[in-house]
Amino acid sequence: MRADWERRARENASFYVCTTAADSEASFAASGERDLDERVLDGLAVSRDWRVLEIGCGVGRLVKPLSGRVARVVGVDLSEEMLRRAKEYCEGLPNVELRRTDGRLDFLPDSSFDFVFSHIVFQHVPRKAYVEAYFRDAFRVLVPRGIFRVQVDGRSRQVFRRWIADSWSGVVFSARELSRRLERCGFRTTEIRGAGTQYLRATAVKPGPG
Repeated sequence: MRADWERRARENASFYVCTTAADSEASFAASGERDLDERVLDGLAVSRDWRVLEIGCGVGRLVKPLSGRVARVVGVDLSEEMLRRAKEYCEGLPNVELRRTDGRLDFLPDSSFDFVFSHIVFQHVPRKAYVEAYFRDAFRVLVPRGIFRVQVDGRSRQVFRRWIADSWSGVVFSARELSRRLERCGFRTTEIRGAGTQYLRATAVKPGPG
């Protein structure tokens, strides 16, 4: 996976991060603002005090606009080249931290984030075990009552992609399976949207007192 994404980042990072908005810097930035509002933060009471983690930050398309709304943003990605470009894109933002991941978040401390999310990332992951490993780590790094919002490819009728796929057309989930996997990692699923579509999204909460 890493080799594939290093190659894509070198070829055309903006295109592979957001295929519909890579024609200009302005459209790319606007797509980040739009997706942040309409697909990541919609319906959430976002606090300026939040510490936020993005899994699969790419070149920082969502990290940059998010940094002005919360206290701290950490973005992780498999690709060194994506992260290099993200550091350029987010230059001068003191509350942004960018880290490389090998598929785990063990370098992040327990209960250190209020909100964890991933958008148009897991739809490219070739094994469900990899996705679920991120779910478990997201649960660990969230504070009690913290929120996890995750998007996957929900076109589960594509039977050949249910278990093994590649690093572009990744594995697919039904809404029921997505909720079940989140719940066996400890989450309480509070919302499912986009069942049967490429943009299947779940919102889940880490149980806690209060």
